[in-house]
Amino acid sequence: MRGAGLAMLIAGLISWLCAADAAAETLRDTVAKLGGTACRTGSLTCLSVKVPLDRGANTGPEVRIEYAVSFASEESRGVLVYAVGGPGGSGLAIADDYLAAFDERLTRNMDIVFFDQRGVGPDHGMECPVAQGVFDLAELSVERPDTAIAAAKAFVADCLKELKPRDLVAFVDTEQAVRDLEIFRQRIGAPKIWIYGESYGTQLAQQYATLYPTAIKGIVIDGVVDSALDLDGYYASYTEAAEKILVRVFAACAEVAACREDMQGDAAAAYDALAARLPVEVAFPLGDGTIAQRRLTSAMLEANAFYALYGPDDRASFLRALAAATRGHHLPMLRLAYSNLAIDPATERGAPDPAWFGAAYYAITCGDYGSASAEGEAEARAILERAKAFVPHAPRLIRAYFAERLACAFWPTHGPKERPKPYKGGGFPTLILNSDADPITPITMAYAVLDSAEDAYMVAMRNGPHVIWGRGLACPDEIVFGLMFDGTLPEAREQVCTQDLIGPYAPLTLTMSAAARDALALARAVEAEIERLPELAGWDGNDPLALGCDFGGVFEASAAEEGTAYTFSQCAWWPGLVVEGTGTQIGDGAESVGLTLDLAISGAHHGQITYRHGATDAVTLTGTYDGRAVTTPRLLP
Repeated sequence: MRGAGLAMLIAGLISWLCAADAAAETLRDTVAKLGGTACRTGSLTCLSVKVPLDRGANTGPEVRIEYAVSFASEESRGVLVYAVGGPGGSGLAIADDYLAAFDERLTRNMDIVFFDQRGVGPDHGMECPVAQGVFDLAELSVERPDTAIAAAKAFVADCLKELKPRDLVAFVDTEQAVRDLEIFRQRIGAPKIWIYGESYGTQLAQQYATLYPTAIKGIVIDGVVDSALDLDGYYASYTEAAEKILVRVFAACAEVAACREDMQGDAAAAYDALAARLPVEVAFPLGDGTIAQRRLTSAMLEANAFYALYGPDDRASFLRALAAATRGHHLPMLRLAYSNLAIDPATERGAPDPAWFGAAYYAITCGDYGSASAEGEAEARAILERAKAFVPHAPRLIRAYFAERLACAFWPTHGPKERPKPYKGGGFPTLILNSDADPITPITMAYAVLDSAEDAYMVAMRNGPHVIWGRGLACPDEIVFGLMFDGTLPEAREQVCTQDLIGPYAPLTLTMSAAARDALALARAVEAEIERLPELAGWDGNDPLALGCDFGGVFEASAAEEGTAYTFSQCAWWPGLVVEGTGTQIGDGAESVGLTLDLAISGAHHGQITYRHGATDAVTLTGTYDGRAVTTPRLLP
């Protein structure tokens, strides 16, 4: 007995020591043991996990799901899984940018996991940008059902032909992604995890927490999908909300002096007047200096209006383009449409995006939702009939109600007709974040989830964007950090934050010829036009970018040793006024932060100026203009 007792004591001690070692092992150690390596792009560590392609089969092919991990730089307070939006968004592609934008406390105190779910990413990403571009530009109307149905059928057929990996089409619904994530969690030692879901990621987070409640430490859902809604309810909810938000944006323009002045009247009336005269021919300047004849269509205008609602800055940019259109200048609205719809301006074809997989969007959405009736043309016609009746609820944005659903009617896979039961939460906190100006996941969905869930709290942002965490605002950021880091529950079940509905509005430049007589006004106008080129905003910063200036000539951007180099070749952003020369834009972290322009001006005015807008936000000007020496102006009382 004495020997047996000693053996038991030794065995217990060994067991305790092993448990202590396991507890001391960090996620970094675990991932390294499992074969984690540097990701193909970015700065994080990637780990691939093989999962069954078809979970219903005992044998068969597997698919490799890739996870990217940012390890806590200090002692970790837990594992946070980040579920991005879409569906179709790549977590790996945006990981570095997202982490750089968040408060450093996040990377210091949390191990953060990003992932590319089935159908997303470089290995098995489902994308059909050409077919998608054609469908997005198609003129769809409830008054022409045969044309709309033909466009949807053609899109699905052409998209499927364009796909490279086709074996995944039937196996990419959200439940598959949820089960894949659980395999990863088990592989790294089955820690209780935090999940942050944004937009579509809120649907994934809710389903994961429902299926694996004991795996959850807490969830934060931001821009919330009410998974209990059927397809018709979901699209009706967000389309009607978007229409109401658009009306608010139009009204808000009148409260911003520069917007009101540029619009020359009511913004809603300006929109309706533009919609009534579409399509219009637009002379589109290409990057090689030539001009192509293009058309601005109602599909483009409606897309711009819808995407404008996603955030305050987007709303300001759209209103500026609308104001330009009131003056007969339609090019800014056309440029905005190409950017929003991922259309290559040079070819007017859909362009691939390493962070977005549009075919996965349809495969996952159509695979999650079933229709109320038969699929195919009968369902498509029923959708259009319902859309026709819905027009009074969304007269400006009706396409948002039916276009995607038409595609789902012809998609080869569909989800169950029954929706999941309302999200109930569990033995963990659920923090719900949403804006009352969110067009795609309206706040009504967030309240529905709040009302059904246990241990749930909500932060509502008045006037905010779609997805509100991580934008540098104490509310809601500090509430999220308090919950994740310290377990501090929100002060109340419901709280409200506020921000401006419209971001900083940049007035139209040189709208009166007299303004160009001022050299400083001209220089600042050039800076404003550069800042508001949508193509430049979406540029990767590496490959040289050449764009046509509105009224002739070329503007080029390229990577420089420090920052970005600009070249102006007979560039006319205004009729009869040409700039030639160079510029540099240097971001934070360098010695000469700011913008420098060295420009020669010809045409209605002539001169040679050097303009500098530095890190302190101060500006200086030197040179000659219209035969006179110019310097930084002295201000008068």
